[in-house]
Amino acid sequence: MSKRSFVRAAAVAALILVPAVALGYGALIHNLILTKGLGDAKSLSNTPVKNTTLPGVTVADINRFRLWFYNQARALPDTAARNGFVRRYPTAASFDARAFKEFLMMNGQAEVLGVDSFAAVYRGRKPADAHQDPYPQYGEGNSLPLLTALAMGTLYVDFDRRNQDRLLWGPDGKARMTTRGDTVPYDPMTLNMGPLTGPTSQAHAHYGLNHMPKSSDPAVMRSSPYNYVVAIGFPGPVETYAEQNTQIYTDLSLLALLEGGSGMQTLSAIYAGSAFHYLEDVANAVHTLQGGTPGIENDITLARLIRQVKSGFGLWGKVPTKLELSMDILANLHTLSEKLFQVELSEALMMAAENNLAAIPESMRDAPVALAGTDTSKLVEYRGLVNGAMRDSKYPEFGRLLAAGVVDNSYEDGAEILRFTRALASTTVRRASLRIDFDTIPDARVWDYVASRASTNTQNALRRFNGLQIKGLVRANAAVRAWWYAYGLLANPPASKKTEARNIILGRLVSEQLAYLRAAEGRRNTWLASHGGLR
Repeated sequence: MSKRSFVRAAAVAALILVPAVALGYGALIHNLILTKGLGDAKSLSNTPVKNTTLPGVTVADINRFRLWFYNQARALPDTAARNGFVRRYPTAASFDARAFKEFLMMNGQAEVLGVDSFAAVYRGRKPADAHQDPYPQYGEGNSLPLLTALAMGTLYVDFDRRNQDRLLWGPDGKARMTTRGDTVPYDPMTLNMGPLTGPTSQAHAHYGLNHMPKSSDPAVMRSSPYNYVVAIGFPGPVETYAEQNTQIYTDLSLLALLEGGSGMQTLSAIYAGSAFHYLEDVANAVHTLQGGTPGIENDITLARLIRQVKSGFGLWGKVPTKLELSMDILANLHTLSEKLFQVELSEALMMAAENNLAAIPESMRDAPVALAGTDTSKLVEYRGLVNGAMRDSKYPEFGRLLAAGVVDNSYEDGAEILRFTRALASTTVRRASLRIDFDTIPDARVWDYVASRASTNTQNALRRFNGLQIKGLVRANAAVRAWWYAYGLLANPPASKKTEARNIILGRLVSEQLAYLRAAEGRRNTWLASHGGLR
């Protein structure tokens, strides 16, 4: 793409773009999908997951796993993977915790569950994240319920902020700078889904665009918003990594069991929970499109016109750009959609627990069933994907396969969820006269941001909105259960097959991550060339 075309495309993008937040579901729903969906499933020891306790894990176990990973990678029979790995990491010291995190597409400076010490992870949490954590702090080495280990793995993908602020860091732990004084993205591709820092900088890692051809033609946004993308931060195809992240943690969970030492059952469960997080994110359909809808485009245009008039067209105040307004409006709608459904779901589950089923609004009566996994149609479909993959190859990439299947089932609903959220929202939300972080809004106050709650139009929109969200719960529940089914089939192969399993799984992971790192470096070099080079 020429520079002129890229600038023009970026200007068009300002009309609709950029997901405002990257939290597919809040902590409550992530936790519910897991505990409700897997509690009665069988663990690897053939006991119910909810009744299984693991022996515990220490930071020494975690460090030993990383060293084992390093030693096995430098001895892979795949010559290209082995040599590429050794060139990048010539010594075990070069593959420290920071390098391991960057190898796995994380912020190397974040304190990450499953890579760093538990004490460091807990210290690194922000107060708001600590407040949302439903589990007590884990004491290193203590036995741990399997369900808790899985839940920790799921929740801490957000709590430890591993996918945020992916800067290029120097050996001293400080961010590298350009000659112009700019911080440098580790991979400029992430800028196409959000800014370089802050909560929205993790969007690239938690979104999964569908697998059809994409276009930056505004006509496509109007007809098929899920196929509309614009490279707003870095030229070229827009990439998202939820599918790849699902597979990364799937592979890690299997490799931990193949290492086989103390703590590996628990570490495997933590990694499995992290794989669930990305699966669940793409089940929430708003995580399958880059931007918004034609109605939101109209709101952005009107909101900017209002700002222009109020500021005398810039004479006595700054007028936000369309890009800035689009981010604010999408942030409001996106977080409202998540918080509103969480409130609806919490109330429905409370009534169900009290056996007061008649009090549950009709549009939410299927929600407890969706969480419990009573609807097995999607489970059959996703298990079929796993079984087909197992017939075609040994140790298939079932995490990526399931995430892709969920995206294929989700993407048409994303724009519809935003459309009905917009229909529900007050003008404060839709015009972004106030940027609202709905994660901080008490449940009872969410309705303050819904227009005419009792009106027929609002109730009709809420009914459609809840129906789409419940479909997402069904997808998420089925995907997690299908993943657990595949994990049970592939974990702990017989002794005679362990070397083969290790070489296939590790060789695949190393090859794919080295390819990603090379691509990221190439993009970074291109970005640096247009930003004055490194200081």
